[in-house]
Amino acid sequence: MTYPPSVSAILFWLLIVVLLGFSYPIVRGFRLRFQIRRWVKMLAGAREARSQRGLTEAGQFLGQALQVCDQLPRHWKLKAVTYSEVASLYSMQGNYREAEKFRRDELSLREKFDGPRAPETVVATSNLATLLDDAGKSSEAEPLHRQAVEILRQLPGLASVTSNSLNNYARCLHKLGRVAESADMYQQSMDMAKQAGTQDPLQTANSLNNLAVAMSDTANYAEAEALHREVLATRQKEAGPDALSISASLTNLGSVKMRQGEYCEAEELLAKAKEIRDKELPVDHPERLSALNNQAIIFSKQGRYAESAALHAEVLAGRERVLGADHPEVSASLMNLAMVQSTLGKHRDAEANLDRSLAIARRAYGEQHPHVADILNDLAVVFTRQDRLAEAAEVYRQALRIREAVQGLDHPSIAQSLGNVGTLELRLGKYSDAVASFNRAFAIAEKALRADHPEQARRLSNLAVAHLNLGHYNRAAHFVDQALRIRAVKLKPGHLEFGFNWMNLANIRTEQQLYSEAGELLEKARSVFRASVGEEHEHTAICLSNLGQLYFAQLRLPEADSCLTQSMQIHHRLSGGTSLNAVFAANRLGDVRREQSRFEEADALLNKSLQVRESKLPQEHPHLALSLHSLGRLRTRQDLPAEAEQYYRRALAIREDALPLEHPHRSKLLEDYAALLGAIGRSSESAGCMAQAVAAREKHAAQESSAV
Repeated sequence: MTYPPSVSAILFWLLIVVLLGFSYPIVRGFRLRFQIRRWVKMLAGAREARSQRGLTEAGQFLGQALQVCDQLPRHWKLKAVTYSEVASLYSMQGNYREAEKFRRDELSLREKFDGPRAPETVVATSNLATLLDDAGKSSEAEPLHRQAVEILRQLPGLASVTSNSLNNYARCLHKLGRVAESADMYQQSMDMAKQAGTQDPLQTANSLNNLAVAMSDTANYAEAEALHREVLATRQKEAGPDALSISASLTNLGSVKMRQGEYCEAEELLAKAKEIRDKELPVDHPERLSALNNQAIIFSKQGRYAESAALHAEVLAGRERVLGADHPEVSASLMNLAMVQSTLGKHRDAEANLDRSLAIARRAYGEQHPHVADILNDLAVVFTRQDRLAEAAEVYRQALRIREAVQGLDHPSIAQSLGNVGTLELRLGKYSDAVASFNRAFAIAEKALRADHPEQARRLSNLAVAHLNLGHYNRAAHFVDQALRIRAVKLKPGHLEFGFNWMNLANIRTEQQLYSEAGELLEKARSVFRASVGEEHEHTAICLSNLGQLYFAQLRLPEADSCLTQSMQIHHRLSGGTSLNAVFAANRLGDVRREQSRFEEADALLNKSLQVRESKLPQEHPHLALSLHSLGRLRTRQDLPAEAEQYYRRALAIREDALPLEHPHRSKLLEDYAALLGAIGRSSESAGCMAQAVAAREKHAAQESSAV
């Protein structure tokens, strides 16, 4: 039977449609398998490239994998796995913002299709929480970690996964300042992996590393060092000498050595760590920025302040670009930069940076956190250097309360706080209280630090200043000598701390009338200050003031005038001449002007000194007695005995209340008062004052001969 051509065409196309209908599932299946194989190939290529640090190539593979996923809309599992891989790649690159987006997208898919309690969903939750930790959002991460661990502990056969999640949760707790809890959880993580027989050398090393960091934060430095060395050996064996994990171990070991006061060894370890990161990471990668930060800190410890400040500024700019302005590491950089700025005399810049650092830390951690206490402590240091003593006292108290609550009464941070309180007490003229604070700080620190730690040297040096002000000259010299011995071993020549040592010893020798030795020491100190912080710095001005006082004690008035005038000029440029250290120079220059018979100038200088001291110091402060004593001597020279007596009596009341009765400054005041009384015919009172002075000097001499 023959069909017309039109009917034949219709039948042909119907046959084609039927055949296509039967073959479409087959073709579609072939195409689907091809796309899945392509996805597997792209994913494998990305993982291989990532393992070889070929991050750009890995990104290209994953980009193609994402394109495949878009063509397979119903295959959500492939998409979830791809999102996880992309997030891991962004994390390796330090791009936490993009990584967070993909972690959240992965978790959303898992929760929708696997269910909220499925193992894959819980692992995704743990991964997101860990990413949030890296992004500086540990407060947000903590409940996610807790949720993941609670569910995993209820699921059988997941010991290895649970162990890893415990480790990540412990890391989060550590960041939140819950160090004791984190150490316990790190141990749980390792015990679980061991019991399950799933121990991987590198995973165990990671847990040990984190436990060692926690130990270091609880001041168990010897145990932390031993663990870090064990971890380093494992990583060198399993991962090779140039792996980034080696850099992490070198960094952590260097941090422990720095806390132990071994700055030279710490510098070597941190330099090796930085070398690896420089080679393996992009310039702005967070881990490389951390290496630069550590280098800046060690520069500061070694007295290289200008270099340290430049590096801290570079790190701060990098962290703000990469991590965002509110990341806790930005807070840390602001704090580190601020303290170097303050050391260099830039107190306003330091205060501004500390205020910003504190705001970030409080948002990230709340009030009860070690980092918040650290910033408050540093802010109080800056207040003290600006003569804002009442503000400093309140902020020191805040920092100490937090540290005692969070870190315990025997932590080295408590010693630091007490040492700073002692320094404030020195400024307030409470010298006996300062001695007690320094002694307590030294005893606490000695439990965790060796006696030859550079920070212990600073406490010894401050203890010497307290005893100097109490008139205990031999004891003060003993403590200065102890501090100098430590610094000679632990610090590089030319360190700023040597300048303080030599200046303090020079002041002791001046009081002991050993003028030649005092002069040599002050010249050495002046050389250090000029080299380390520059000519236009308060430390240099103070040294010039002390040199002027030495010349004045020797009645070398032209040299005293020159040094004190230079000191005043520097102070005027730095603080307008109104700082407490500036008025020391003003008081001393007023004494010189008195001996030069330039009474009007002397009166102006001495009254300015008194006014500034009265406005900034307690009424019973011994430094007020210095101004009053000098004014009494000026009025005596001006033949104004009634005014002179008033000043002497006020000065005597302060000194007898604030200083030991045998203090040489009280004896000198009694002698000057006795001379005035004798000159105006009150011989009986004069003899009484002179007898007190003689008895005080004899008692002081006996104490000095028996002192250390």
